[in-house]
Amino acid sequence: FFWRIKSMLPGKHPLRMIPLFLLLAAASSSAFLAPPLQSSTHRYKAGSGRCMSGMQMVLADDIHVDFEALKNNRKILQTLAKKNGVPANLKTEEMVRLLRIKAEEPGEQKHEESGEAQPPSASHPKRDPSTSFNTMLVHGAGKTTDNLGSVNMPIYQTSTFRFDSAEHGAECFAGESDGYIYSRINNPTVRELEEAVAALEHGYDGIATSSGMGAVNVVYMAILAAGKHAVCHKTVYGPSRSLLENTMAKNFGVEASFVDTCDIQVVKDSIRPNTALVYLETPANPTVAISDIEAICDLAHAAGALVCVDNTFCSPYLQTPLTLGADIVIHSLTKSINGHADVVGGMIVARDEAVYKRLRPMMVTLGACMDPNQAFLVRRGMKTLGLRMRAAQENAIRVAEFLEAHPKVAWVRYPGLASHPQHELGKRIMKGPGAMISFGVRGGLEGGRALLNSVRLCVLAVSLGGVETLIQHPASMTHAKLSPEARLQGDVTDDLVRLSVGVEEASDIIADLDKALAAV
Repeated sequence: FFWRIKSMLPGKHPLRMIPLFLLLAAASSSAFLAPPLQSSTHRYKAGSGRCMSGMQMVLADDIHVDFEALKNNRKILQTLAKKNGVPANLKTEEMVRLLRIKAEEPGEQKHEESGEAQPPSASHPKRDPSTSFNTMLVHGAGKTTDNLGSVNMPIYQTSTFRFDSAEHGAECFAGESDGYIYSRINNPTVRELEEAVAALEHGYDGIATSSGMGAVNVVYMAILAAGKHAVCHKTVYGPSRSLLENTMAKNFGVEASFVDTCDIQVVKDSIRPNTALVYLETPANPTVAISDIEAICDLAHAAGALVCVDNTFCSPYLQTPLTLGADIVIHSLTKSINGHADVVGGMIVARDEAVYKRLRPMMVTLGACMDPNQAFLVRRGMKTLGLRMRAAQENAIRVAEFLEAHPKVAWVRYPGLASHPQHELGKRIMKGPGAMISFGVRGGLEGGRALLNSVRLCVLAVSLGGVETLIQHPASMTHAKLSPEARLQGDVTDDLVRLSVGVEEASDIIADLDKALAAV
């Protein structure tokens, strides 16, 4: 018995030096080493009336652990965690939770009478790493879970978190524990969302922000500095360009080139020795132009620059830029991932730990954190992302074909049409053409106004990716803060109308557009 205990402890652990009779005396009176205890919560063997307490872990034959008693001795708990492959720098409750799961793994715990292996815990099923996209949407990454077994991660509406001890608080602030400190820094509701989106994007980890522009700000501030240079697609979301072109350039001395990143030679010629970031939005907002992420990443990395891709238009359902070489992916969670036009939020996903460690502290410093109630709403909305995107995409294909054949429409840009300039590239890097369409109305600005003022089903509003079809005029709305020259350089012409196709009946959307175009 003594040697079993001794073998579990590190070489310099003080318990190894206690005389045998003292250790045995302590074991007989301590709840740490005791016979199996009865509990009000039991786990039954299938087909048997016998049960074993879910509170204990078999260490070696007849030695069991009372986890409740272990909560009062963190040092011994950490030793047990290390012996069972559980990180010893976690918060006490989390270590206990993971150790309980270990105790319930098949093959590791035997029934005390029959010696038969027990089934895995129903409350903590093991996740298959090859889980399909829609299943991952519903069940998440499975890392951060609620200790009380809630099916949905609860809203942890708290500003601060209690530490187990002064030592535990010091460990949290030193980065030696994953325990929670303060909701600007981390929060369980937000954390579960971060992990879920990162898993969908095949990234190292996620960083939730208060809005999509919060994510853009964090990336710019973390990667760029005075004297550094950025290459940016000439057509991106208006505030993303305005922030870089005006605020970052004028206030912080950042240099920026806005170019056609659909042309690889132009990208190559634009990269300088001081280029720190290549910023892409593909498909671009609002022109739906597509850039070759993989080829651009090769050029940028050869020059020592990072690549960030705004993946809002596609969502991870249609495109995963990190698998194509990008270093950072950002989202406006407000759009497709949430999908219900009822919350604002952003997300950053880093491909590796080094980039993540540059970004996370900047989010905390800027105070661009997501509120737990925001996270709850986004997490609820994203569970249907696959279903919504599939339905919207099917509608968009029919709407795009209708628009391309209409005499009042001068041109249409939709990746699913063979007429799209990057149609073949889109088929190679995207899993589908998506639900975003841009088109030109004959009659220019006046023709566009007549169309927008005549729709009834399509909602005249900015934003995109929701269940409802949204229509807007970028030149006078989302890109209005750009100069006329900048808009023209980015192909945001006065006749351009942006359409975010929703999940209504495609025939109803087409009928509404047909009636509105008759007024042009």
